[in-house]
Amino acid sequence: MVVFVNRLVLTGSAAELEQRYAKVADFMRAQDGIIRYRLLRSRKDPSVYFNVAEWTDQERFDRALKDPRFRSLLAPVLEVVTGEPYVTDVVLAGEAVQVG
Repeated sequence: MVVFVNRLVLTGSAAELEQRYAKVADFMRAQDGIIRYRLLRSRKDPSVYFNVAEWTDQERFDRALKDPRFRSLLAPVLEVVTGEPYVTDVVLAGEAVQVG
């Protein structure tokens, strides 16, 4: 599994980002290899978002990024944010312990 993490900083309106990102998310949700994704907004600094997406493997993630439909959906998003993207490996993971 690989995890894509992108720190996004608003250069435009939050409403525009969220609306435009929803279109990218619809595309990604249908891609082979996506496990889950989230768009998170910082409580400390509301101009900062994090896009976090889990993929089964690097190859499927790369294939989705190369799709021309993705590129056309991404362009409007990049008009309202700057990004700092990373592809990461899971080093440690856990879940809550059920008590009782």
